[in-house]
Parts: sequence; C-alpha cells; structure tokens
Amino acid sequence: MAGRKPGLSTDGERFSIVVCFDGSEESHRALRYAVRIGSGTDADLTLLYVRPFDQGLRTSGLDLSVVRENILSWGLDLPGMRVLKEGRDALVELGWLDSEWEQEHAHAQVRGDPLGDNAIVYSSPSGRSVVLRLLVAQSVADGVLDECELGQYNLCIVGWPASGGASGVGYITHEIATRIAREHTGTVLVSRFLEESHGHLVCVSNHEGSILSARTDAEVAARCACPIYLLSVAPSQSKLYAAKRAIARARAAIRDAGLEVSGATTLVGDPVTTIIEEGKKYSVIVMSRFRRRTGWRQVFSNSIAFKVLARAKNSVMIVR
Repeated sequence: MAGRKPGLSTDGERFSIVVCFDGSEESHRALRYAVRIGSGTDADLTLLYVRPFDQGLRTSGLDLSVVRENILSWGLDLPGMRVLKEGRDALVELGWLDSEWEQEHAHAQVRGDPLGDNAIVYSSPSGRSVVLRLLVAQSVADGVLDECELGQYNLCIVGWPASGGASGVGYITHEIATRIAREHTGTVLVSRFLEESHGHLVCVSNHEGSILSARTDAEVAARCACPIYLLSVAPSQSKLYAAKRAIARARAAIRDAGLEVSGATTLVGDPVTTIIEEGKKYSVIVMSRFRRRTGWRQVFSNSIAFKVLARAKNSVMIVR
C-alpha cells in the first residue's frame, strides 16, 4: 500500500530493524537490544504494533466516520498507539531520539477497518528515522509477516513471553513468535531474558548456507560489540571431520569480513541437546535455516533450528 512506505524500506546502505512492540517487558527488552545493535548513525528503527480488524471500535459508541477524519487533530489515541508511544518514550530515555527530530503522520485506508493503518515517522537531522507503526491485519502474525515482507528489514526482533500465553499487557504468544520465526524470509531474533554481555554462539555446519549465515551474524554482533563464538556439533565420530571443517570455513568467512572469532568448539553428540546446553553461556544462539516454499511464503525446515528455537532458555537468532 502506498500509505505504508514512509520509514519502511532500506536503501541497501542503512541498517533497518523492526521490533514487535506490545508493551510487555519482553518487548521492552527487545527494544533495548535493538538500540544496542542500531547504535550507529546508519540504523533506522520501526516499532510495530498489529491489531486485528476493527478491534474494539464497533462497540465503542463513537461516530467512526467523524473519528476517522479528526482523530489526529483531536489528539485521540488509536488502539495500540498508546503502547507505541510508550516505546517512543523509552527511546527518548535511552537517548535514541529527542525533540529536535521532525515528526510526520501517515495513514492508509484498509478495507474492512474504519481507521486503517497509521504511523508516526520521526526523522533526525543526521538522517536516522524512528517509525511508530500501527497496522491492522487478519491476525498479529499475518500483520508482522506482511510488514517484514514489505519493509525488507535487516533484522526483526520479537520477544518470547515467559509463559506460553501473552504476558501482561502484551499480545505476543509463543505461537505468534514461532510463526514469525518460521515464515519470515529474513533474519529474526527471538529474545528471551537477554543477557547482552555474553556474546553470540554461532552454530555452523559444513554447507554454504550455514557459512554465509555465520558471516551475517558476525556483522550483526559487531554492531553491538558482542564477541563471536563458533560451535559445530557432529552427531557421531564419523562426522567430526566435517564439523571441524565447518569451523574452519566459518572462521575464514568471518575474517574475510574484517572481523574476528573469540573462540570455537567442536563437539560430538545430539545436536539439539548439545546446542541448547552450550548456548546457556551466551546471550544469543545463532542458527542458520534452510528454506522451502509453501505458497508465497517460505518456512525454515531445518528441524534442528526449529527444536532449538522451541526449547532454548535464552535468545535464538535465525539467520537467512
């Protein structure tokens, strides 16, 4: 939609991050990590809140045809915009944006919903942008995936609630976070109780996609000064040579990017169990993913990556 363009697309030089922000502690944690990753002046940040069609509007008793025309000028908050402004205030406290930034409102009509898509775009004198984006969709996961597809973000961050259901004021559930990680065609960080100082554990295997993913994560980790550690797990002794070869290839690819590896380990055992246990020492477990087409979206079919995502106790990044 033409009305959804401001602040969304990357020009190939800037680093763009979208955070699924629902006001929960998990989403605040994800936001803080996004600020750390995007600390350079080349980074743009979008806070995304998705509401189902017509949520809480038909029964509100408001004259919606009037509200649609006047809601911004009246200063009324759309459903979800209060949450996004809470995220904006957190960015101010973190020193990410200030009063000098220009502000612009954007709106796009959506069939089936009286208020449609809305955004507030903040632009800094140096060219950085922050977007508070309020979208309407059939479901939360659909809205996030559509936005990621349109925005072509370098990184999507979604919080993993402490329990299976939504946490407190938030609406993100395990099911929603998992679906986003499965179907998004780009890189996704699923954040859990993120400890920011313990580095990234990059899990590699001896195939080209895994090596490229290791280099991609190394570049992300370098943005937040996180050390990089490599792990390759051989399911049996006969596969140990391939695991060691994977470590060597990944280390070389990362060095080619001008970055260094802080440590590397090769182990023999069940890959899922070993990765989860070793991963407890680090801020983020990084997994590459293999893709297969199902309709117009792709899902990662690497069962190891999916099982680690579901069972790990700390954050997991799935790298395209």
